[in-house]
Amino acid sequence: MNYVLFFSEVALTFIRLIGLGVGIDYLLSRKNKRFQGQVAGWSIWTLASILQISAQNISDTALTEILDFMFAVCTLVGSFIIAICIIVYFRYVPARIIFVITLALLIIPFPVLIIFGIEIAVNFCIFLSFITVGGLYFIGIIERTSFKIHAGESIKWFYAIIGTAILQFLVYIYISIQGINLGLSSVELENEVLVGINNSFSIAVIVLTVVLLIHLENTRSNLYNFQLKDKYSHDLGNILQVMVSAFHIIEEKEIPEDEREKIIDLLNQKSQEVSDLIQEIRNLE
Repeated sequence: MNYVLFFSEVALTFIRLIGLGVGIDYLLSRKNKRFQGQVAGWSIWTLASILQISAQNISDTALTEILDFMFAVCTLVGSFIIAICIIVYFRYVPARIIFVITLALLIIPFPVLIIFGIEIAVNFCIFLSFITVGGLYFIGIIERTSFKIHAGESIKWFYAIIGTAILQFLVYIYISIQGINLGLSSVELENEVLVGINNSFSIAVIVLTVVLLIHLENTRSNLYNFQLKDKYSHDLGNILQVMVSAFHIIEEKEIPEDEREKIIDLLNQKSQEVSDLIQEIRNLE
């Protein structure tokens, strides 16, 4: 057993479970389908850690390679889904595109495995996860103005993730050049310090991702509440203005009975609209 990889994966599993718990809490409390993506992403990402931990405790070589491959695929898909969950806070991504890309990420590693073998397939998945997630985050950099409007102060955590991930990617490339494949549970480590640094970056990225998603949701909720406050204030103001004008007409002018009845009907209608708006405000979560 490689204890550096083992304890790193235990830590990653724990943090990803926290992310999963946050996603489930949002899904149940806010009853919004968009949190299903977070739950799916964290579940798959957590499964990746469990698979690698299991692979390190199995002596059967063939089964170990299967688990290593499944770990790499789950890492690729899980990281992609979580990255998408961040991007959708400021840019609409059609569900069809997400489904197609996710399906492609699930399928593509298999021909790579068949043609090139387990080591290249695992490395391919890990490098592809860096490229895919990096490409998604690059959208945030390109559209930083739009992102900043929707993300607010959360954008600093976004850039913290990018900076940490770049450093990890550089370390991972250096390790790979040395001929070490960290995706394999049977890997022999000559420089455990360097590997520990790489895994520390992985842990930092996951922690920052959990923090970012929480910040983004709070920012979104605050913005939504502000917009609702503005909407309801505007609507109530308009209704009350109409009602006050109607009262003034009734009090200050001699008007025919039929017009008076029309004004009274209008007042009743506007009163009902006020009642409906108050009920909507009470029903807000």
